[in-house]
Amino acid sequence: MSQHYSRGQNQPQQPYYPQQNHQPPQHPPVAPQKKPMTRSAKIGWGALAGSVVFALGAAAGNAGANGMPTTSVAAGASTPTVTVTQPGDTVTVTAPPAQPTTAPSSAAKPATKPKATVAPRTTAKPKPVVYKKLTARQWAKIAKSPDDHLGEAYVVYGVVTQFDAATGEDTFRADVDGVRHRVEYGYVDYPTNTLLTNVSGDVSDLVQDDLFQANVLVLGSFSYDTQIGGETTVPNLSVISIKVTGSTK
Repeated sequence: MSQHYSRGQNQPQQPYYPQQNHQPPQHPPVAPQKKPMTRSAKIGWGALAGSVVFALGAAAGNAGANGMPTTSVAAGASTPTVTVTQPGDTVTVTAPPAQPTTAPSSAAKPATKPKATVAPRTTAKPKPVVYKKLTARQWAKIAKSPDDHLGEAYVVYGVVTQFDAATGEDTFRADVDGVRHRVEYGYVDYPTNTLLTNVSGDVSDLVQDDLFQANVLVLGSFSYDTQIGGETTVPNLSVISIKVTGSTK
């Protein structure tokens, strides 16, 4: 059954049937248009990059010129960069790596003085005292001027003539010589009246009329009053050691 439509009336749309191998039209993609950089922008970014490079170089140069210590750039250290981004534009400025510099030393190091070597202090051992044996003549010269032989060490022989309360416990009188004399008929003849003062010898067992051998040091001369009212000067000896050898009784 057919229908008729007059002009001006809405006619129904005919259905669309795609033809075989028919493809919708394809349009190539439109690439975004890059905004061209103007000449003034190019000059501006170039000047900015040059300023950054110049500033980095000047800072390194001033540090070396003023003698300030600078730190050298280690191998493999990152290189400083400056990146400026504009809509549609990116400018990257890379500064050259800083060169290692060594700051000049303004003050000279003082010379190191060698340390003086101090030898270990050693204490010298005192020499042992040697007591010299005398002849009768040598002793006669010492007894004549005992002050000229102060501190000299000798071996003497004698007999005790006084050792009592008047002399004291450590001092006694004796007749002395540089050689030993023999006892004859209960008598011995030693020529020099001498005062002996005990220092380190043991005289506790010594009494009058004992014969002895002693190691002595010369102390000089000594003067004392006699029982008859006079004064006599005799040699004074310091007894270091003494040994009783006999008695006249």
